[in-house]
Amino acid sequence: MSHTLLSAFIASLALGQIVFLLTYNPAIFNRLNPVIGDTGYGLLALTFYLHGPLLYHYVRALTAEQYPWYWQYAVPGVVCVVLVVIDPLHYSAVLQQMFWRPFVLVGVVGFLLSVCYGVATLAYIRQYSQRLRDRFCTIDTMEYGWLRVMSWGFVVVWVIEVLPPFFYPWAPWWLQQWVTHLPGLLELMLVCFVVFSGLFYARFTRVISEPKAVAGADECNETLAEQIRERMVNEQLYAQPRLNVERLATQLGLPARQLSHIINRHFNKNFYEFINDYRIAEVKIRLRSEQWRDRSVQEIYESVGFRSRSSFFTLFRKQVGVTPSQYRDQAG
Repeated sequence: MSHTLLSAFIASLALGQIVFLLTYNPAIFNRLNPVIGDTGYGLLALTFYLHGPLLYHYVRALTAEQYPWYWQYAVPGVVCVVLVVIDPLHYSAVLQQMFWRPFVLVGVVGFLLSVCYGVATLAYIRQYSQRLRDRFCTIDTMEYGWLRVMSWGFVVVWVIEVLPPFFYPWAPWWLQQWVTHLPGLLELMLVCFVVFSGLFYARFTRVISEPKAVAGADECNETLAEQIRERMVNEQLYAQPRLNVERLATQLGLPARQLSHIINRHFNKNFYEFINDYRIAEVKIRLRSEQWRDRSVQEIYESVGFRSRSSFFTLFRKQVGVTPSQYRDQAG
């Protein structure tokens, strides 16, 4: 479903550029307007409503195991259609002066809706990144970073698209032209980014399923938490590469939801922090150890479960304040 939504999103952007050409090219407008009228142009402007919802639903479908479709998703679109039919400019001189034609008002409302959906998309991506940290101990920022860059880019474009009716009366000609044509250029660059990222990064974006509810899973047992701590240290369960909360829960004989709850409530950490704190602590011990003196830093961090050099160095420097080599030298 995510592939279909991505294709629909890109198609809506292309259609939006065609509508822009039909609207702002004087020769085309003068020929087409007598044929379809303001109502026809208003219906064409509904294209601008599609951008934000399609982006939002694409991101949701890409990152969720199941993403059902509900008829309520179409409600904002119905509102825009009603806006075309009732033509508010016919009843308000102020609106008519500000927006000058019905399709301009419809387009602005469509872009405002897209901005709202863009903000909702960014909020969802933030939630998604947190859920990744609750499930996995190894996370590449680009798994969701490209979605964040894409969403921010389109939000900026849509905000610019909303501006013209509010400053055209006083803005100089050159500024009007910049604001009119800059979104199209930015959109072209973003489409290239989306296509590239969709081909290379989308397949690495992890799908997250909702954990199954289990009776008693939300209880935080102090004795059980202490047992988990002991087994983590004694058995070095954290040293397994690409460990996730489900795999660790199976080894501990617990439901994944209960383990996640204990980590969050008792240890005040997410799964990502919980596992990597143990790893960094063990790396520090081995960097000070005579037994590991002849081993390289890479051998040491790989021995505790790290597979990404950049992730390890970022975490180590964040927690310790120096690089692993500097820490080893300071330890003597």
